[in-house]
Amino acid sequence: MDVSVIGISPEALEIYRYFLRHRGDGIGSIRQALDLDPDSIEAAVETLAKLSLLDITDRHRIMATEPRIGIERLIEQRLNDLNAEIRRVLTARDAIAALMEDQRAGENAASALDIERVEGLDRVRQRLDDLGFFSYKETLCLHPGGPLSRGAIETALPLDARSLRRGLAIKAVYHPKALDDPDMAAYLREVAKLGGQIRITDAPMDRMVIFDRSVAVVPIHPKESARGALLVREPGLVFQLVTYFDGVWDAAVDLREFTEPTVEAPLLSELERKVLAVMATADKDEIAAREIDVSVRTYRRYVADLMARLGAVNRFQAALRAKEENWI
Repeated sequence: MDVSVIGISPEALEIYRYFLRHRGDGIGSIRQALDLDPDSIEAAVETLAKLSLLDITDRHRIMATEPRIGIERLIEQRLNDLNAEIRRVLTARDAIAALMEDQRAGENAASALDIERVEGLDRVRQRLDDLGFFSYKETLCLHPGGPLSRGAIETALPLDARSLRRGLAIKAVYHPKALDDPDMAAYLREVAKLGGQIRITDAPMDRMVIFDRSVAVVPIHPKESARGALLVREPGLVFQLVTYFDGVWDAAVDLREFTEPTVEAPLLSELERKVLAVMATADKDEIAAREIDVSVRTYRRYVADLMARLGAVNRFQAALRAKEENWI
């Protein structure tokens, strides 16, 4: 047994157990019974007395405290100390707000566009690691290419697991050809199992990573990502990239639905489900489009496609058939 975590050394434990078995014995008896030097015995007895595990008022008749009382009290005290330490550590978060104000002040004072050029694959990976570590909300990713290398997967998985354990959201969209590689497919399934949100689309998309919707990382050259990356912090540019990501995300299919399609209902994107939900309730296209935050043209295009797939002659009938077919 290891009780060192509550302040009891192996020597002290051995002495405590002796006095539990030989209640009322004195210091002299333990010196004869245990193979310990006198100084070690004296130090251990004093420690046990301070921990209230031994009563040494009469050193010729030492009494040991009942373990259920003495040990439990030490455990409770240790837990209280640990909780207090955790609370002290968590209060360090209070400094984030003030430090963020300092950062914003520096950003507002900058006159040039806040776009950093990082060249070389190794440097880009290091910056991505740093940005991921200091993110506190979410990471958004678009991966238009094929599977990552085995080395990249081995590096990415623990980083993703670390982020998800910290409570960050991970939303990533991949091209179907990424699933052709068994290692890559296993990596994506593991990220999804840990709580990451993975979607698949064969629609064209640009490679990018966005941290906390405030920093976007895009390739210097769209077809040569190994050359380096641009770190964009300009709010207007980042907003446009986030909007682009949201559009790709809404049109993509969940990884599980893509790899294990159900026969009961067709695969629907999140946006298609939203369109079906408002088709029977909204009086005008403009109102419906505004409710799901898309343009009227986009809304009408989705309505026409869904009506054709459902074989409906009007929108109300399409909504009813969608419910009958368990589409929504």
